[in-house]
Amino acid sequence: MLDWHDLQVFIAAADLENFSAAAQELHLSQPAITQRIRSLEKQLGVKLFERQGRRVHLSEAGAYLLPLAKDLLRRSKRTEEMMQSLRGEVVGHLVIGCSTTTGKYLLPPLMARFCDRYPGVQATVRVGSRNRVLELLAAGQVHLAFTSALTPRREIRYRKFIQDQVVLIAPSNHPWVQQEAIEPEELLQERLILREPGSGAYQAMETSLARHDISVDELHTVITVGNSEAIILAVEEGIGVGFVPKLAAQRCMRLGHIQVIPIIDTFMSYTIWMAENAMQPATAAQLHFLKLLKEEGYLQEDEPMRSQPLI
Repeated sequence: MLDWHDLQVFIAAADLENFSAAAQELHLSQPAITQRIRSLEKQLGVKLFERQGRRVHLSEAGAYLLPLAKDLLRRSKRTEEMMQSLRGEVVGHLVIGCSTTTGKYLLPPLMARFCDRYPGVQATVRVGSRNRVLELLAAGQVHLAFTSALTPRREIRYRKFIQDQVVLIAPSNHPWVQQEAIEPEELLQERLILREPGSGAYQAMETSLARHDISVDELHTVITVGNSEAIILAVEEGIGVGFVPKLAAQRCMRLGHIQVIPIIDTFMSYTIWMAENAMQPATAAQLHFLKLLKEEGYLQEDEPMRSQPLI
């Protein structure tokens, strides 16, 4: 039977391509690393590494073993965590991927409450592009992902998380602040700071303005940026006005730096989706986090998971 300590050493050496670096990472001596690799090679009857001076490279057999070894260790760890949870202990490492501004603002306090309830769990939020966090989810490197779009993948299932409002913000000294609301056509006279096309906030804005026969191309866009925080900073500096998720704007609104400008007969919103890898068994920490989301009203017990966008 394979020794999981040998597999752990093999994975570290394969990832780092250096036995000395693997020894430092695992707090072992280099001879101990070499001995465990040789033991594993002897047990399997194949050569796992090609050695070139201090560097090592995976052999053909080693390259084949690496993803299998990672999957074995991942499943072994999940089994241990699940058994501990049966004794009333919730432990492990919960990793969540997030591609949305809303997720950045909502997830940290949720995870803080989760960790207060289950102090044996370490929690990490990994922020990246939509494609990146879904790749991490598909590879089993994050347990859950939050995104503003349904990207169809065979192994990924989606569930509605929240509906987020998109608002128009302006500096506190802007003339629009004195008005109860503006006409949609007034946007054509102002400088706009916008998100990149494809973001949830951009799509919500584009759809809503189209109902008033206004195209995004007609707007005087002075800056296009990759996150809502940059829009808020640019608006604070008086560069223009912009559309952002309401949750992202709330802190600066409380400070009085910016104001939300209502637009007549216009409401903008988009959906934040929670994604799970249907091919990977859930960890105990993951299941308890989902339970917390249901308790706080973010998920419905009977809501079906979706594997592709709705038309």
